[in-house]
Amino acid sequence: MIPAQKHRKPAKTLSAVILSAGLSSRMHQFKPLLKFGEESMLEVVIHLFLQCGIRDILVVTGYNHSLVEPIVQKTGARAVFNPEFETGMLSSIQRGAAQVSRSSQGFFLLPVDIPAIRPSTILALAKAFETSQENLIIPEFNQKPGHPPLIPVRLIPKIIGIDCNSNLGEFLLAQKQCLIRHPVHDRGTLLDADTKDAYGDLVRKYRDLDIPDKEECWSIIRSLLLGEAAIQSHLELVARVALTLCEAIEESSNTNDQKDQVTCLNKDLVLAAALLHDIKRKEKNHALVGSDFLKTLGFSRVAKIVADHMTPAPGETITEKEIVYFADKICKGNRVELDYSKRFSDKIQQFPKAQKQISQRHEATRQIQALIEAATGQPVQTILQYNIKENLGI
Repeated sequence: MIPAQKHRKPAKTLSAVILSAGLSSRMHQFKPLLKFGEESMLEVVIHLFLQCGIRDILVVTGYNHSLVEPIVQKTGARAVFNPEFETGMLSSIQRGAAQVSRSSQGFFLLPVDIPAIRPSTILALAKAFETSQENLIIPEFNQKPGHPPLIPVRLIPKIIGIDCNSNLGEFLLAQKQCLIRHPVHDRGTLLDADTKDAYGDLVRKYRDLDIPDKEECWSIIRSLLLGEAAIQSHLELVARVALTLCEAIEESSNTNDQKDQVTCLNKDLVLAAALLHDIKRKEKNHALVGSDFLKTLGFSRVAKIVADHMTPAPGETITEKEIVYFADKICKGNRVELDYSKRFSDKIQQFPKAQKQISQRHEATRQIQALIEAATGQPVQTILQYNIKENLGI
């Protein structure tokens, strides 16, 4: 879950309409009140918009409205009851759109069962809307349209007038002249809690919402490093090596009680940091620039590892930072080279004025290798030789 942080307020006056009127018939549990950590799904969605500075938040209620409305009131949002909720979602959309504040220039529309969206995504859509309040902004992940669309208020009369047998999604996508498809690196825009399995997946994703998953990482890579096959190949290899080391450490910790030598490693964090450590490789001070970029997307833990991947200070235990650093240092291009001493010597000859910094990195690499080998009870060469070809998780 993304920790509480101060987000800048959208420049335009915006509203949000949250749809929470349905029967949850496919889920067989009332979705708005299902737990996401310490909050209900409904509270999570309301707080998403509150974090982004949006204050006019309407929650359209229907089924079980007597249970939902006290939660809405507690958050400061407005409850709008739809007595025709059983006729379908469109009636709730129309009811909510009609109540959007007259001072608003646009509104987000989000069903309550799509809760794993990052604040950075909402802010990116709001920024895209700033160029013209006439535009309809729809987020896209890997070229698939998702939620929430940001709808200009000028479309409200048309939405209210749509025939009850029509589909709002089709109506929005048909607005060719004003439609902007805005790419985002947020798979949560496509994920809903329609089934118990989907709900479980969303709970797990929300728990680590500040860590991009594999698909989101590759969305970022393809966007920023389009055509950079060599860098992409290096990132993939570093990630594969890092995960292989993680799994060897985890297996040894489970069997040999080595937990005093290694923290509990978050493999999702390792994977993301390894895939994104060189995301700004073509720029000067790429580690810090890459870290700052990832922070804007809400990936604070990944950003910290990326910032430190050039100059680590190894401690007495192995963390995700050490794993990513070491994997990067033994991967030269798209090859694993365990004779890194020669590599550092060559660097000193190439950049003699940076001898101190290069020597520090060399020593850090040796220290981390010693920690890994102590934790696993086997040489790094053995770990990679027997395991890396089996690690097909990338």
